[in-house]
Amino acid sequence: MRRFPTIHFFAAFLLAGLPAFSAAAEPEDKLTALATFDAALVQFDNSRVALRKWQYHQTLTTHQLDGAGKVVAKGTWHSIVRPGDPRPLEYTGESMEGRLSFFKAGAEEPAAAKTSGTPQPKTKVEPEKNQAESAVEAVRKYDLRDRYLWKRLPDENVAGENAYVLAFEPKPKQNTKSREERFFGLLAGRLWVSRTDFTVLKAEAALQSPSSLFWIIARVTTFQLTYELEPARTGNRLFRISKATAKTVVTFPFYSVRQNHWQTVDTYEPRTTRASDAKRTLP
Repeated sequence: MRRFPTIHFFAAFLLAGLPAFSAAAEPEDKLTALATFDAALVQFDNSRVALRKWQYHQTLTTHQLDGAGKVVAKGTWHSIVRPGDPRPLEYTGESMEGRLSFFKAGAEEPAAAKTSGTPQPKTKVEPEKNQAESAVEAVRKYDLRDRYLWKRLPDENVAGENAYVLAFEPKPKQNTKSREERFFGLLAGRLWVSRTDFTVLKAEAALQSPSSLFWIIARVTTFQLTYELEPARTGNRLFRISKATAKTVVTFPFYSVRQNHWQTVDTYEPRTTRASDAKRTLP
């Protein structure tokens, strides 16, 4: 459904599983920034395994803006996410007003780019995958953990918890062979990690300079993302509401695509059979 990897892809960067780390190996006050990050990654991997019998409901809303900041198109998608399932998300509802660039197969290229006079390479449309799962695979492939310089800042209180605060910025002179590596190699930001169990409670990131992402003439000139967990409402810390927002600007000659995105996770429940699977089993 979506072709522009904003919230899903960066969330996977924050929380992809990497080699195991034991937080007990060092006193808490002596944990380095990278050791804290590694512990957070292990915590996320453990949570993904614990959620294999559960599913959660996710809502994504996108607004497209003109140069004056007026909303000219918008869409909302409701889906069920089943951690560990490699198949696409199960969409349960959709609404669309106007035309959103980068959404739906065949809509990856704005009309202005098509008429700009510059030949465009053909885009191969591949079958959609589970975006959360495929993004985790990409993080491992591109070894994003080692692309940054990490620094531990003074602790803060976030989501009702005491948290380690980590800052990260790109290492200089990185070897980038793909558009994904170029994109991630330009990000900087901060993470807030729970001192209780190393859950990532909050994250902020932004591009430090424009990045070529799709075609030669297109550049991502703005990418800003925030992610926050709400305080735990039940005894099970896995079932926590999260909210993420992203602001993106993709620039072509004489044309820019400006979008704001909001993604929320608000309901957890025991895993059910996908609607398509249930139909196939009917007599």
